[in-house]
Amino acid sequence: PVYKLDENGNFLLDENGKKIQVDNVTKPLGMSRGEYIKTQIEPVMKELVPALVTGEYSAYIDALVEAFAPVYEESVLNHDGVSTTAAIDWDYKVQKPTVGAGNLKYYYFRYDWRYSPYDIADDLHTFVEYVCKKEGVEKVNIHARCYGSNVAMAYIGKCDAGMYDTPYRINNLALNTTPLAGYSVVGALMSGSIKLDSDIVDRFVSLYLNGNDLFDDPMMEATAVILLSLSNQMKILGLGMDVVQQIYDKIAEELVPAIGLVCYGTYPSYWSMVGEKYYDKAIALMFNTPELRSEWSGLITRLNNYHSLIGDLDENGRPLYESLLKRCEANFGMKTCILAKYGFQAIPLYEGSQITGDERGTVTELSLGALGTVIDETFSERELEIIQSMPGYDKRYLSPDKKVYAGSCLFPETTWISKNLQHADLTQIDPIVTEFFLTDGALTVHSDERYPQFFNYENGKFVEVSEENEMEDIWASDILTVLKRFFQLIVDFFKSLFNAE
Repeated sequence: PVYKLDENGNFLLDENGKKIQVDNVTKPLGMSRGEYIKTQIEPVMKELVPALVTGEYSAYIDALVEAFAPVYEESVLNHDGVSTTAAIDWDYKVQKPTVGAGNLKYYYFRYDWRYSPYDIADDLHTFVEYVCKKEGVEKVNIHARCYGSNVAMAYIGKCDAGMYDTPYRINNLALNTTPLAGYSVVGALMSGSIKLDSDIVDRFVSLYLNGNDLFDDPMMEATAVILLSLSNQMKILGLGMDVVQQIYDKIAEELVPAIGLVCYGTYPSYWSMVGEKYYDKAIALMFNTPELRSEWSGLITRLNNYHSLIGDLDENGRPLYESLLKRCEANFGMKTCILAKYGFQAIPLYEGSQITGDERGTVTELSLGALGTVIDETFSERELEIIQSMPGYDKRYLSPDKKVYAGSCLFPETTWISKNLQHADLTQIDPIVTEFFLTDGALTVHSDERYPQFFNYENGKFVEVSEENEMEDIWASDILTVLKRFFQLIVDFFKSLFNAE
């Protein structure tokens, strides 16, 4: 949690003496989420029609900024990439470790999730030194999840560069749903590279809008989902997406910095997940005037510190994190395992968002190199021929459902990929990490049948993915399926009327 600070840098307390947490979404008391979103959207939409008529979108963009800014106003960082209004509260010296399988002791590192991995790395270094001294050990294992992977790599990168006057402390490393290669959805947002596709939007809404509390009436929510699918089948949604795309392309240069610099664009953490593909373009767009570059120079320096250490390419055109991990393996004996996921598409805002992944990233990004298919497809015969012609091809790295090939990963022998676990589902695959640590990095995808490389996590067990081409009904958006849902909705509506009586 991030807590509010007063003008003296002390934590603000409520009437009960408790610290006041910064809300991710600010809303008036007594108002539902749906009502709050409606109040934010209405003034924005009011400015859209005149903008469409006149072709002048400044007032529309101003309305968007006014909708976004209050949500983030208590957590945004300043021009130097730091905050004077909010902070975390954590004293690592009072933490007691938990004991897990094989008597492994687990210490948890806390940090301000807004800050640069390059800066947080110094706090992680202090923490690791503390744990080593307290436990009387020379090295620790690190299990890093999501953004924590970037924090861990910044620390490892600084260690490798000799920036700490201490021995190398990392024994084995587990990267779980890592954004080291970036999440394309973040890169697309920050760089103004949003691309819309009606089929992908339809599929996304069908899965994620249901039960997401965006409407006060669940029946209205279900109706909206079905009507959107019907409009897609009738090609109406595609025409709408084309119009939205044209508007976005026209205003992106003004829109991205206007909104980004009052919210997520001030977080170096988000910038570390942009990815090399989008980074230069995102920097150029977000700070697209000499005045902005001067005003935000402190933040830009923090962003470049991490990018030049971890996120950029080396002289061979390969990501710096790749050579860093290989170098630490050769020089310090550190072993690395990767935990990735597939079975879900990402947020439909960029080209390639239909590639199977875990909602946030594609399986290629999460696994540092695996090849994945479109969400509801298997590799075609032609795609399989291309994969089989790759140097070092090994059929053992092809998922039984022919949706993922892991032989192209940075660490194919220590990369486990779970099916149908979403991004937020993290702890289910902890046993693999635990076994990797207990075997001192000797566990591989072929060495223990309990942990197949491609697996479903079912009832606490790791079950190898079957050969069947499993099709999730929820992804189906053909006209017959949508009409079936539509008529079922009508039946449910009348049932609800009788139940109400």
